[in-house]
Amino acid sequence: MPTFQMPAALGSSLTLAACWCALSGAALAAPVTLSPFIKLDQFGYLPGMRKVAVIADPQAGANASQRLPPGTGTAPYQVRRWADDVVVFSGPVQLWNGGATHAQSGDRGWSFDFSGLQASGSYYLYDPVQRVGSGRFEISEQVYAPVLRHAMRTYFYQRLGHAKVPPYADPRWTDASSYDGAGQDRFARSRWAKNDAATARDLHGGWMDAGDTNKYTTLAQSAVLQLLDAYRFHPQAFGDDFGIPESGNGVSDLLDEVRWELDFLQRMQDATGTHGLLLKVGTDNHNGTSPPSADTRARYYLPECTSATLAGSAMFAAAGVVYQSVPSQRAYGSALTARAEAAWARAQHTTADFSAFETACDDGDIKAGDADVDAAGQRQSALLAAIYLYEATGKSTYRDFVESQYTRIAPTSSTWWGPYNQPVQVALLRYASMGGVSDSVAQAIRAQKAGQNSVMSVQDDQAGTDLYRAHVPDAQYHWGHNAVRANVGNLNLDFPGFGIHSDNAAQYRAIAHQHLHWLHGANPLGLVMLSNMSGAGAEKSLQEIYHTWFDHGTVWDNAQTSPSGPPPGYVSGGPHRSYTGTVAGINNQPLQKAYKDWNTGWPENSWELTEPAIYTQAAYVQLLARSTLPVVAAQQPPPSAGPGLVLYDDALASDWEDWSWGAQPDFAHTATVKVGRYAARVDFKPWGGLSLRHASGMAATPATRLDFWAYAAQATELRVSVQAQDGAASAAPGTRVTLPAQQWTNVVLSGEQLGQPALFKRINIQLNHANGRTVYFDQIQITP
Repeated sequence: MPTFQMPAALGSSLTLAACWCALSGAALAAPVTLSPFIKLDQFGYLPGMRKVAVIADPQAGANASQRLPPGTGTAPYQVRRWADDVVVFSGPVQLWNGGATHAQSGDRGWSFDFSGLQASGSYYLYDPVQRVGSGRFEISEQVYAPVLRHAMRTYFYQRLGHAKVPPYADPRWTDASSYDGAGQDRFARSRWAKNDAATARDLHGGWMDAGDTNKYTTLAQSAVLQLLDAYRFHPQAFGDDFGIPESGNGVSDLLDEVRWELDFLQRMQDATGTHGLLLKVGTDNHNGTSPPSADTRARYYLPECTSATLAGSAMFAAAGVVYQSVPSQRAYGSALTARAEAAWARAQHTTADFSAFETACDDGDIKAGDADVDAAGQRQSALLAAIYLYEATGKSTYRDFVESQYTRIAPTSSTWWGPYNQPVQVALLRYASMGGVSDSVAQAIRAQKAGQNSVMSVQDDQAGTDLYRAHVPDAQYHWGHNAVRANVGNLNLDFPGFGIHSDNAAQYRAIAHQHLHWLHGANPLGLVMLSNMSGAGAEKSLQEIYHTWFDHGTVWDNAQTSPSGPPPGYVSGGPHRSYTGTVAGINNQPLQKAYKDWNTGWPENSWELTEPAIYTQAAYVQLLARSTLPVVAAQQPPPSAGPGLVLYDDALASDWEDWSWGAQPDFAHTATVKVGRYAARVDFKPWGGLSLRHASGMAATPATRLDFWAYAAQATELRVSVQAQDGAASAAPGTRVTLPAQQWTNVVLSGEQLGQPALFKRINIQLNHANGRTVYFDQIQITP
């Protein structure tokens, strides 16, 4: 039986999944020969996911001479259990596009849909005609948990000024604290006064931006915001057990990790003395060394710039909202909000009320990335800051800025919601659900998003544009492609995430998941775009990344041939159609194969393809976390409770009155509805309450319960109580309810939970947050 050897630049085929056998400690069944032409998510799938493998027949590119058409006809493809080779699913393969060659991959191919298999377990695909199979994959609700943990832990390895020691660091990737010496981060001097000790500032901490050890305020913006959004979308995905020094402190490790960066950014603000932020910290030459603790070069900073101040305001504002939602972090969150407001005021002054922006602050003396942001990008930062400051404070100043400026700022100014400003898109969609927002603005934002099916979304999926079911246009195969691809997944998840085109929610999720699967090996290279993931189940993952620490020729060079290799979980830049280095055989590949797994520096310039970055990592982390959100099956509304017991069903019942405080209900809202024509939209002020009163009260028994549906754009805590009389003293203790983000939730509270009231005279649903929010209610009823 032949094995199929891939070119060295792309890796080689496997003849046995030895890593899994070693992990299990037992002799397991497995395919005799693993085919590199069977492409699937090498980690596996959630049970409810669409599961489609691609069987590739290369026609162009470095592997065009190696072919293995799948067996067809009477012997269908099979899914077999890894442990004992038992066939658990079988079906035909489908030829893509009549046998045409897919230009972006250079492959023609077939698909094998095994979505019907949902039982948890370990499996492999098998071609009974060619007698070859895939590597092992899992179907499990927790299949991506170790992958997410590794991906998040890369931020710990990116920390500067922090020792990497066991038990928090694997013994293979330990290092002492870096850049703590004289003239370094704790004593960094101005780039414009390198010999003036009076300019020294304490700028320690933070993350190294990418493969280099510089730190940028502006380039941190998307990383910080996308990580915070990942938490807001699915906080349960990020536990307190990721193995970092802060683990076990009762706070999500994602928030602990982001705080490491936020604390550094606060020093960048404190260093100016103006509430603005410094732009950049780093070295003035390329003479780095590995590991970072061995680097003794002096470190310098670039002074305050409007781009940095606005980015800082945006990050502090968004973080303030998130940290204030965590009881133990409220004081920290409030301090961040205050910093965001101070930076906003400073930017308003230095930009002449947001009309003139500094766009040439970085002269390139500090190597190597350009930290400048053009005027359009700075307006986006201002919009982000204003949205989250409005969410945090409710001040009309910020709302008025958003509503007067949002149509002049991308994506609304261009009406193209592509993958380059995803944090802005999320912020706008959040804004459209906030209390006190103009209905016309909210509707315009949602309408623009609703019109984006042609942007790397439903239209391409329905047309079968991509053999690998993860279409990205040719123009997006550039430096940092993997961040773009992850954000294509995220922008598709924004449709169901914000209740837009809800009837197509499953399709949007399937499209997003396919981009995740592409990053996990369901691509023409059969390559997982994360470093050193064999221990997590990948048959073929990145062996090398371009990184100062894990450099060419060091013990961290290669995951297979070096003593240590790079740590697991780093996402590389990805395929690059316009690579400028000296290595042949990259630019002439089909776009999806324009990649090489290596880490050599100039003049080969591997950084253009294989360098990780905190913003690429954040886009991937968000996609991975959101992909694990449980999909709640469509539920029918509860049956009518009978005459006189319905409080709200398209209208407030005639025998109930609105006695709300600190809240503005709209009982005829049409945009976000669970059932029927209308829902009750309630714009809560801090601690405000929706209160519904019955003139005489309704008698209750121990079996009486309160039943309603509720929806909020973000995880929201409510306090529900019942009063037997109008006086506040008559209120029963009630109970707290936490609504998950962006899904209708059926809340059913027993009489015991409500304090066993004998009479339902007033029903109070109070917001339990210090900042205003909007919540939607439907089908409110009392059930005897």
